[in-house]
Amino acid sequence: MMPSLGCTSNPVASPLSPFLNADLPKRGISAHRGGRLGCPINTIGAFQRSICLGVHQIELDVRATVDDVIVVSHDDLANGQDKAFHISESTFQQLQELVLAPCQEETEPQRISSLEQALAIMPRNIWINVDIKNNNPHVGKLVAKIVAKTDRFNQVIFAAREEAVRPIRQVAENVGRTSWIANMDRALFRSQYVEATIQSDAKFIQLVEVPYIPFIRGIPTEATMTQLHDAGVRVNYSWLRQEHENELKKKLEHLFDRGVDFVLVDHVEQAMQAAMAIGISPLVPRWNVTSLSKNRPPFHCPSLQ
Repeated sequence: MMPSLGCTSNPVASPLSPFLNADLPKRGISAHRGGRLGCPINTIGAFQRSICLGVHQIELDVRATVDDVIVVSHDDLANGQDKAFHISESTFQQLQELVLAPCQEETEPQRISSLEQALAIMPRNIWINVDIKNNNPHVGKLVAKIVAKTDRFNQVIFAAREEAVRPIRQVAENVGRTSWIANMDRALFRSQYVEATIQSDAKFIQLVEVPYIPFIRGIPTEATMTQLHDAGVRVNYSWLRQEHENELKKKLEHLFDRGVDFVLVDHVEQAMQAAMAIGISPLVPRWNVTSLSKNRPPFHCPSLQ
């Protein structure tokens, strides 16, 4: 059985790392939008629960408010329990009025968080896959500046469209860091997408599973994986919706055998069980002691006591 998913906001003793650049996992499970773990998607609660389960990557979506705050949300329309706002037309302060459902077995409601707030709770040894929904150079620059400010360039994957890529790379160059770009400008045929990704010097690609048309977007062929890996491109595979552990185990085993690096999943608990069954260990989250208040992690994972 997996450990309890309960997480609290009270920091307690947990594994800590004195190293600024902890080793990042080479492959594993990515929590798509934080995963479905009894919390609203793309919320701090969802991220905490996935981290406590030992995922190797967190995938989240970001957008810009009218006052240039980067917030975590997949859609522009953000729905609370009693009201809704369009993120692109709202200030961050207005968005804080939205009350989201609490995580299961908790009473405190979740809120829309800023990207900076989300990064603050992330361990230093996990990949953070930031899908930038605005194909806009200004937004790309804002995201990159937050990543620079929080010193996360070594672990953030910028899943970006064409217009946002150049300013991301410029900010990275200005601070003397490397940017991990995942090309999100998908072409109709996978061969075109792969070639464009390699030519763009992106370091990640996000291959998408589209049922019923595998000849366009199914499980990548061995030749495709060889082409990508030879070019130094890592592969995120998006995404597995299956809920049953046995189904997930078969899919994950096939994808990892094919050479996929990270698999985005909805049902994180079952996927982590399946991953362990094929020899992929959960990540033990580690925070950098120099960046933490009182040298303590930002939240509590029961399994780490």
